[in-house]
Amino acid sequence: MTGRDEAQGAPGTGPGRRHDIDWLRAGAVYLLLAYHSARPWDHGGWHVKARPESGAVDLFTNAIHHWHMPLLFTLAGWSIVPSLERRGPAALLSERRERVLVPFAFGCVAILPLVRYVEVHHRGEVHESFLHYLPSFFTSMDQFNWMHLWFLIYLYVFTLLYLPGFRWVRARDWTIERVPSWALYAAIVPLAAVQVGLRGRWPGYQNLYDDWANFAYYSLFFVAGFLLTRFPAIEEAVHRERRRAACAGAVALAGMVALAGGLRPPPDPGSARWVAFEALSAVAGACLVAAALGYGNRLLAGRERGLAYARDSAMPVYVLHQPIIILLAVPIAGIPAGVPVRLGLLFAGSTAATVAAYGLVRRSQTLLRLLGSKPARPSRSGAASRFASRAGRIRGPLRRAMTRS
Repeated sequence: MTGRDEAQGAPGTGPGRRHDIDWLRAGAVYLLLAYHSARPWDHGGWHVKARPESGAVDLFTNAIHHWHMPLLFTLAGWSIVPSLERRGPAALLSERRERVLVPFAFGCVAILPLVRYVEVHHRGEVHESFLHYLPSFFTSMDQFNWMHLWFLIYLYVFTLLYLPGFRWVRARDWTIERVPSWALYAAIVPLAAVQVGLRGRWPGYQNLYDDWANFAYYSLFFVAGFLLTRFPAIEEAVHRERRRAACAGAVALAGMVALAGGLRPPPDPGSARWVAFEALSAVAGACLVAAALGYGNRLLAGRERGLAYARDSAMPVYVLHQPIIILLAVPIAGIPAGVPVRLGLLFAGSTAATVAAYGLVRRSQTLLRLLGSKPARPSRSGAASRFASRAGRIRGPLRRAMTRS
């Protein structure tokens, strides 16, 4: 299939409203509840750390890390074409401001200062009150931290940067009939080049202005998402390759573990072992994203039950979940219990609190807008809905009777 699908989640490819894409986007957001709940116990640095660290947890978080953000950027790029077709470039940029830039700014101003204060106070770096600390959050680069909201500002910058090129490509009368499988795997080469060529110098602090490995790597996935929609034959090839892609991604992860004893890069950038590890990370990222798209299309296309809630809640949940996890992790990390018990408590507590917080947010049109979700349209009451239905049934026969008379 190379034509354009209609909206409402057609099971094939094309730029309309796709249930599988919406499910993947929402699922990737909700997966962050498990991912960030586990971060206190992995071997990396995070906002709140607990002891002892766990090798199993480290494998879990890093296995997710290697494909999760690439998938989100791919899905964001995928949405460009249908957004352009429905709204045009000016309205698309306006929507990105409302749905991406506004929650980013709101989170940085209204949510993250308190979370950052709890973090540094917990580590003993700050002993003053929150009100005394607050100005330093906005005036000191040592204190300011946009935490998980980095994704939103990168996404907005990518949209501004690449939209002119996307519009130019979309305007060309180019078609692709079929994409061979080898072409998909050849696309891993630029990803591997970024990982090998840039990752040693810029290992991954997402500060936008000095983070060129992430900037280039995620840009490639963002552009790939656009190409999947612009040329449906590419997406068809991705769906065809889902099994092989999943196997290749799993083998790449296993190879990384064999090289480094885990899924973190070896400590010697530039060595043959480090180069092989980073090249395999590109294989894992690309192949697991392709597998997610392929299996998502096969299993989720056309599934509507629960989708409206998942889709509408995704952005508020994204903004709210990590602050809630950090605030709960401070007391839970110190409980005298094993890692599974504390991790389970943190995951269950943060999930319940995040869902409850979204339930409160849904009652406020203003908060919905500030958190990047479209306010719900006012619904008719049951009586009003029944009245409208009956009026519709009466109106047709009455009009025909008047016409005959």
